Order: sequence, then structure tokens, then C-alpha cells
Amino acid sequence: MKIKLLGYWWLMAGLVGSAAAQSGNLLTIKDIQENPIFTNADIRERDFRWSPDSKAVYYFIQDSAKEWLLMRYRVDTLKIDTVLHARQCIYRSNNTEIRLQLRGYQFFPDGKRILLSGGEDYFYFDLITREVVQITNDGTEKTDVMIAPNSKYLAYRRANNLWVTSIEKKKSTQLTNDGTEFVINGAPDWVYAEEFDLKAGYVWSPDSKWIAFLQLDETNVSRVPIMQYNGAAYPQLEWQFYPKAGEKIPEAHLFAVNVETGARIQFNHLQRWNEYIVRFDWLPDTSLIAIQTLNRLQNYKCLLYGNPHTGECRKILEEKDAYWLNLTDVYAFLPNRQFIMASERSGYQHLYLYDFEGNLLKQLTSGEWMVTDLDGVDFPNKKIYFTANKLNLLRRNPFCCNWETGEIVPLDTSRGVHRLTMSPDCQYYLDNYASTDQPTRTVIKKNSGKSVAALISRKNFKPENLKLGSTRYYEIPARDGTLLQAALTVPYNFDPNKKYPVLVYVYGGPHVQVVMDNFKGGWTQLLTQQGYLVFSLDNRGSYGRGRQWERQVYLQLGKYELQDQLEGVKFLKSLPFVDPNRIGIWGASYGGYMVLMALTKAPEVFKIGIALAPVTHWKFYDALYTERYMNLPKDHGAEYFDSAPLNFVANLKAKLLLTHGLADDNVHFQNSAEFVNELIKHGKQFQLMTYPNRGHGVYDPEGREHWYQLMLDFIKANL
Repeated sequence: MKIKLLGYWWLMAGLVGSAAAQSGNLLTIKDIQENPIFTNADIRERDFRWSPDSKAVYYFIQDSAKEWLLMRYRVDTLKIDTVLHARQCIYRSNNTEIRLQLRGYQFFPDGKRILLSGGEDYFYFDLITREVVQITNDGTEKTDVMIAPNSKYLAYRRANNLWVTSIEKKKSTQLTNDGTEFVINGAPDWVYAEEFDLKAGYVWSPDSKWIAFLQLDETNVSRVPIMQYNGAAYPQLEWQFYPKAGEKIPEAHLFAVNVETGARIQFNHLQRWNEYIVRFDWLPDTSLIAIQTLNRLQNYKCLLYGNPHTGECRKILEEKDAYWLNLTDVYAFLPNRQFIMASERSGYQHLYLYDFEGNLLKQLTSGEWMVTDLDGVDFPNKKIYFTANKLNLLRRNPFCCNWETGEIVPLDTSRGVHRLTMSPDCQYYLDNYASTDQPTRTVIKKNSGKSVAALISRKNFKPENLKLGSTRYYEIPARDGTLLQAALTVPYNFDPNKKYPVLVYVYGGPHVQVVMDNFKGGWTQLLTQQGYLVFSLDNRGSYGRGRQWERQVYLQLGKYELQDQLEGVKFLKSLPFVDPNRIGIWGASYGGYMVLMALTKAPEVFKIGIALAPVTHWKFYDALYTERYMNLPKDHGAEYFDSAPLNFVANLKAKLLLTHGLADDNVHFQNSAEFVNELIKHGKQFQLMTYPNRGHGVYDPEGREHWYQLMLDFIKANL
């Protein structure tokens, strides 16, 4: 069977790698954790943000004493100035002196003040007068703090209740009083935040008179224990609400409260429409709230308008799917009472324009490609800015669409993966982009795509100095002839006459694409320097290739994913420079699940496997994710059984390293504990490492260094 080589981006491996690169040292685990080329820590630390007036980009740097300075880059004059030094962020009153936290600031909508925290209270710093003013003075913990659009109020949560403070009068008012351990007002719980990516549980109305908020009642939701080990005589037990597949889910309600009168209205009949309230947005004129709901099986979505004065809701738009509907933030409500909404009805996610009543006016984008992000809407000029894989499946490029003429113009056709942050007026954008042979850069660009200034340029990056390997991209036929995208990274001093061991990195789950024209991470590069090839393949069900491609995994998680991954291994074994007897596999989360599926359902294929935080049976995982792809356990017991590596442990032959954080609140340690019991039951030897007080992954520097070293030692000893 013929394999098509799509192309490869050599980092001068054959030419430079054997000569100039020889003068450098090999990467260490410390290097891949600390070098910003691999971590992008410098980009995160700078925390680039647009000013509300779109005239400047604000960001942080540190002085020689490691103190933070807030800087401003003016896009009109290209001048840089210092806005504020952390030493200036001090509130003094009588004998009181409070050091305020500069990082984590919020702009007031007028851009003339910034909100800062100090202790448990909040202050503003006037950027014009340099005055520091205290807003709250009660010393109680406040979370999810949000400034009103008119800059007159500060809203926040205290102990699962909503509060508001008048910034001028310094008067605080409690808006809800029914929040308890079981009733959460104004915030998503863990599962809503994780699976629906709901970032805020309340929103201000544009006129600042109302707050709409979500209430989640967890009374009937079961909890799981998480143990924290902090050196005390007795460990600390924490309980987490965690609805599992087929079990009780949170009861969701939506309210609007008037911040001046305290009047509170509940939106009616939402439970009749669906079980999940997944998005809610005020229309620009504050007249109504647009509410998006999903039924429990997530194959029916409804858009409703809710009246904040009466609580009445009416259905505007609905969408159904035989399998499931993906939830995204690709939508916008316009000042002329029209709205833009994404849909996969054509087979790929595209943009559609509707009138106020939900009547389709026109399809804005189309084709065998998908819109991945809606980056900005320039209403005065009738333009939409979005990111899509229109030019290449492995890339993400920015585009502009005129929704009146239908014209779509690419802003940047260069290779790589682009991630945009538009200025509020959509005249500029920040472009964070990387490609296979270039690490992430941050550039200010005009909305035409023309570069204005590089904020992070990586101009001194020379791959040969780091002995970085190179990546080839392939299309590999699946059993039915479908072409699978794959990537193979080889060492800087690659010798095609040698036989190399291969480590397969797998994720495999829905809504994730691994094989992309993106910079390869430090762990991959370290492995290649140790003499390993690193291979990845995007199986059926992965992101980016449309509805039909993704929905094939419905009710049979792990089946087609594994079939395709095994086709990738078959391809590897056909390469003359691959040692067919030394192929391993590793992955985390869904990737860890795929590792265990591979080792238990294809036991002869892989010599070793490393699974971090794996799901071992879908009955252990949360309802919102699991039921989307597997439906209810009571109706599909056979499918749940067949998709669980826990049921096939007896087949294991490979060397296995299993690692898991004991405080994992996502894939709970129960998954690994049950798998270990089965390993013991069947007399299977294995290696287990648990990480106390770590969650879904090991991210602290000491723990991560230990984890990397553990994996490297295991690989070198067994592969």
C-alpha cells in the first residue's frame, strides 16, 4: 500500500546537525522546563492585553530587582513607556499601608483606571492622577470580580452569593442569599467549567442595571473524595461534586437581578427545554438575554430569548444531531438585532447570519474546511474576523469576511498555527503564531494582516545550536482508504542507515488535533536527542476534519481510534530505519486511556506503554463528557464494557508505567486504583508512580522534573 509523503520541514538536520550543532550540549530535563522556546513562559509572563480604546498593548516586564513594571506599547506612535511600577501600587491611609497586586489587574471600561487587589479587598489606581482609592473594606474573600460597563459598580462572589459595591459610595449590597455548600450562585461548578468551558457564571447587562446569573443546585449530585497530604498528622479530606455517567447532574437555573432595586426574576421553563444552560448573553440593547441550552444527551440545542422583567422565555432557534452537538463560542449578537451562529449542519463548522427572530439570512462561510474561532466582529464595517483551516488541514490562518458582499480574504497565508487577539475596535490584532521550524512569536498586526511590531520575535533562535530534530508529515491510508494525518520527528543527526526505536505519542480523543504545523515541544526534542523517533497520528474522531469524521466514534470510544493508530504502527514498520521490535506508546488523560486500550486490545504490538491519568472505564468519568459520546450506561452496557481497558487487563504483555496525581479532580485516581487491582488479580507486573497533592497532570517544577526523569529512565531501560 503506497504511503504519500506530504512534505517535511528539515531543521537543517542533515546539513547543520552533523557539524555546527555538534558544538552544543544535549537538552536536559531542566532545559525543556525553563527555556522559553519550549515553554512560552515569557509570553505568559508579559500578559499582553489591549487597552479599551485599542490604542495600545499593555504588558509586563521585570526590573533588576525582579519587580513587575506595567508597560504600554502605543500602536499609533510605536513608542513604549512605563505605565506603573509595582512599588507604586501601595494604598496608605492613616497608619495603614497595603501592598497591592499589580499582576491580575483589570481595566475599567474607560481605560483611565485599573482595578487592583490588596489582601481581600479591592482598589483602583487612577492612571491619570496616580491616586489609589479603596473600593471595598470588609476583609472578606471575594472571587469572580467584574466591573460594570458604566464603571460605577463592582460585582463579585462571596461564599456562593453575589454582591455588588457602589464604587463612588463604597456601599456593598448582597444580591443573593440562598447560596450554600450545595447551591452555587454566579459561577460554574467543576464540570460546567471543564466540559462546557463556561468561564463566567454571571454577566452584566450593557446598561449596568442588571446581572444575569447561573445557579447550580448540587443537592442531588454525588461527591468524590480527594485527599491532600500536607505534613499534618492527619491528611485533609476534600469533597468534590462530580456527576458520573448516568448519575444525577446539577440542576441549573437562570436568574436576572436588578442591582438598584434587588428585584430578582427567574427565567421560566428552561428545565422543560433542556437540562443544561450552557451560554447566556445580553443582547446589545439590554432588552433580552440570549440563552443557549442543551439536553442531557447533547444532541438537541436551543436558543431562547429571556425577558429580564417577566422571566418569560421563547424559542428562537433549535438544532438537532443524530449523535451529538459540539458547543463552541463561535457566535455573536449584533447591535442591529441580527446574530451570527456557527453550525456543523453542512458537515463542517461554518458561520451563519440570522435575523432577530432566528430566520436564516445567509450562510457566510462554506466548503470542506472549518471555522475554528470567531476572533472579532467589526460591526460598523460589516466585517468578521475568524480563524480557520481553510488553506491547510494542519494549519490555522486568519481571515476577514464581509458579511454583506460575502467576500473572504486571508489576512496571513503563512505556514503554522495562528492564534489571534483582536483589539476592541478590530483595527489591530495580536498574532501568536508558530510553525514546525519556528517557536511561538507575538506580533502586532493591522487588520489587513500587515505587521506593525514584533513583541516577541525569537530572532536569536537557531535550531542547530539546540540540536533540534526535524519533522516529516505523512498521509497514511486507513483500512477504508481514508487518509490519516501523521507526523514523525527524527534526531538532528538522523542516519537513514540506522534502526531506530520509536515512541508513539497519542491523544486520540474528540475535539483535539495533535498533528499540526506547530513547533515541537521540548520533551519530543529531548527524546530525539536520546536516539528515539517520535510519531503521532490523528485518528478518526479527532478535531478539524468535520462532523462525519468526528462522529464515527459515537458509542464506541477507543475502537476506531485504536484501529487507526495500529495502521500508523504498520506504516512505521515499513520504514527501513525503524526497528519494528522497539515501538512504545505514551499518552495522558484520553491519551492515557488510548495507551491502555492499545496494550490490552493489541498486546503484541507495543513493547512498552506509559499512561498518565488514564480513564480505565467510562462509568468512572463525568456525565457531561461521557454521555456526549457514549449515551447512558443503562442503555448501552455492552458498549461501555467493550470500551473499557479495565475489562481486558488479562491480555497485557508490554512493560507498563502508570502515573497519576492523587489529587486529580478530572480523571480521579479511582481509575488507576481499579486498574491496579485488575493487574494484581491477573498477576501482571507493572510500575506505578503516584504524585500526592498533584492534579490532572504534574505541573510544579520539582514534580514535573521527577516525572520526566521517571519516564526517560523507563524508556531507556525498556525500549
